Amino acid sequence: MMSDYFRNTVMKKLSNGDFDCTKEFTVSMFSGKHKLLILWILINDGPHGFSYFMKNLKGISKKVLSNQLNELMADQIVYKREYLTGKVKHTEYQLTDIGETLIPIIVALNDWGENRLKQVTLVKTFNNDL
Repeated sequence: MMSDYFRNTVMKKLSNGDFDCTKEFTVSMFSGKHKLLILWILINDGPHGFSYFMKNLKGISKKVLSNQLNELMADQIVYKREYLTGKVKHTEYQLTDIGETLIPIIVALNDWGENRLKQVTLVKTFNNDL
């Protein structure tokens, strides 16, 4: 996948100390089809386990979800909390303090998308009326 290649290239440059492009660094953290959707779920629904994401992210495979969550954890945006209830082990993912700083940015992106969708719908309606 292109997003994996892009992320790996950025991470390699970063680890070699020859990286200084904040735009590429930021984009690399969100490369991946489902990362913003995962973050949106965490912002709106709070911490949840793996199965919740599988149920709510249509068309995602276990492998892709696992990779996306692992990358978000590696970037310190999400962390995995494991705890016991009796003898049953539970795992849930939640935003870190760094991840929480993204909330206004992601909400603003969603608001922009909603407004843009209305504009596109209006243009389509207008063009259909011609």
